[in-house]
Amino acid sequence: MKYFVAKDAKGLTSLYHPDAVLIHQGKWCVYGTDEILKKNEEIVNMTWDFDLEEVSTEGTGDGKFVIHKSNFTGKSDPNKKGWFAQIYMKGDDGKFLIVHDIFNM
Repeated sequence: MKYFVAKDAKGLTSLYHPDAVLIHQGKWCVYGTDEILKKNEEIVNMTWDFDLEEVSTEGTGDGKFVIHKSNFTGKSDPNKKGWFAQIYMKGDDGKFLIVHDIFNM
């Protein structure tokens, strides 16, 4: 979240695995960090201010994946609502990176 608030598209993209996908449900889908960076540059410059509500964060039994889900609601316009779900994969270095990120708003 800190990269989003700081409008740091490169920092935000550093959280993604090189083979990740970023999906705006029903609108577009991009693959790989080069294309994700381009979309993140648009996303971090959105003017919409919102509140996050964590829905769930669960790890798989083998510890290789974490699934995170959240909802968000506009602060100035509560009718603007959306959600996102992310799957993180643990790398050989022990760091978790996003491999699948889907959102709707």
